[in-house]
Formats: sequence, structure tokens, C-alpha cells
Amino acid sequence: MLQHVLLAEPPAPPKPRPLDPLNPTVFHEAWWLEAMAGDRLQEVTVTSGGRTIGRLPFVMRRRPGGRTLCEMPTLTHFLGPAIDAGSGSLANRALKQAQITRELLQQLPRSDAFQQRLHRGIEEVMAFQENGFTASVDFTFELHPTEEELIWKGMRDKTRNMIRRARTLYTVEQIDDPERFAALYAGNLRARGTDSYYPPGEIIRLVSAAQARDQGRVLAARAEDGSLVAAIFYVWDHRSAYYLLSTRLPDSDNSAVSLLLWEAVCHGNAEGRIFDFDGVSSQGNRVFFTGFGGVIRPRYVVTRQTALYRLAEMATRGCKALLRR
Repeated sequence: MLQHVLLAEPPAPPKPRPLDPLNPTVFHEAWWLEAMAGDRLQEVTVTSGGRTIGRLPFVMRRRPGGRTLCEMPTLTHFLGPAIDAGSGSLANRALKQAQITRELLQQLPRSDAFQQRLHRGIEEVMAFQENGFTASVDFTFELHPTEEELIWKGMRDKTRNMIRRARTLYTVEQIDDPERFAALYAGNLRARGTDSYYPPGEIIRLVSAAQARDQGRVLAARAEDGSLVAAIFYVWDHRSAYYLLSTRLPDSDNSAVSLLLWEAVCHGNAEGRIFDFDGVSSQGNRVFFTGFGGVIRPRYVVTRQTALYRLAEMATRGCKALLRR
């Protein structure tokens, strides 16, 4: 006699969270900008009917020789216009977004240079080009939420083996002390003979603010002897998690970082978030990130420079090259 057995269906991936068009990423949120820019933060806005429909945050920095640069705050990996184009057809929203972008750009203060890397919601940059900006493209890897087993199977064998090996060597723990992470980050760089690009105080301030809002986490890999071999810091918003900082002992390999990244990917995936590896800056990290699977996505970078600024930057680079000889 045949029996019908009801098999449990696999859980559906979480639905995407609603998007706030004026805060499309964690980097646009007020707490982030306050932590990273403070009173240096500036913003241009466009309003309609008393309601803000567009905003573009930035900071002004003075370079040697008095040159001014309009850019993103420290540790802010994406920014660009945040626009509420309203409802309506796709064509009408695109036209409205372009018009709001133009109005934002026309309000920017005079500067010798402008540079920002744009968030994933900016899919074309014609309005920037119409206003004298130059566009280039960076790339990042994204892992979209699905069943955890499918993500695991989509990874390279080498990456999975590194994670398996790391599980036998390290335990993963969460670090709640921002000063401890900042000291570990700076100490590992000093051991390599390299200065930290980010001042420890800024790392502490950012990690503290992110942890206070439950929008950031530091994970560390501890060896059997009690030493911290590696640590990563990642943040998240309503849609995505972003791999922001990592550090490891100079004599360690990538297995501990791979394990920590896998833990971060699983955390974001369980919450229905895209995991953004936050940029491909070299062949080495491209190979490393490729091991986790995912898809390559473009990120536009827009710049505008005066002729004098370009000449001054060329001269500065030339002098540095001579000093290194």
C-alpha cells in the first residue's frame, strides 16, 4: 500500500526589506555621518512641497597648497545622491531622478576637486557627465540571500577547505570593546612596518557607534594559546552588509579571515541581507573574494578636477617618487 509522505518545504529566503530612498545605505544614515564627519559634514538638498526629495552629503578637505577636495567622510565606502523619485512609471522616475541629481550637483560649493564612489542604487551617471564630471567604474562582489547550503556549495573547494581547517584551529568570538579592535588593527600593521591609514580614534568612534545601534559587529578568531589571530569589522543597513575592515597576524594565512567572513555571510544571509565584499582593489583580493562565489557588480566613481588641481597632484606624486629613490 502506497503511503504519501509530506516533505517539509525548504524555508523561503527572507523578503527584501523596505528601502528608505533618502537613506539607501548605512553610509547615508545620520549616525554614520555624525561619527565619521562630525561638524565637517555638509549636505545639499532638493525639496518639493516642503518635503526633501534629494540629498547629497559630503565633506570638504584642504590639501597641501590650499587646494580643496569635496569627498566622502573617512571609512565611508559608498555615498552619492539619495533620491526619492516617487511613484509613477519607470521612465518618469528615471527622468525625475536625473533632474534631482542635476539640482543637487548645481548646489555643490566651489572646490578644486570632487570625488565620490556611488552606492548600488545609482545605475547610470549621465547627469554627472552633463555637469562636467568624469565617470569610471570600480567593482565589488555581492552574495545575495538564499539557502545557506546553496551559498556553501557555490564556493570554491579551496575556500571551503580553508574554512574547515580554520574551524579546527580557532574559535570565533565577538569583540565588544572597540579600543581592543583598534589596538589589534594598528598593532598588526606596525608589525608589518606599516602605519595605519585610519587613525585609531576614528576606528573606535565608528565601531562604538555601530555597536550601539546594533548595525556593526567585530568578529575575532582565537587560537588555542589564547592569541587573537584575526578580526574583521562589518556593518549593515536594511538591505546589505558591508565588509569594512580586517586584520591578522603577520605570520598567519587567510584561513582565519575566511572563517570570520563565512560567519559574517551567514549572519547577513539569515537576516535577508546582501553581503557586499566592498570593492576589488587588487588581483589578490579578487581571487580571495571569488572563492566565496557571488556576482561581480559595478560601482560608479565620479570625479571632477580643475586643471590646476591635476597639475598640482602630478607634481606632488612626482616629488614623492623622487624621495623614494
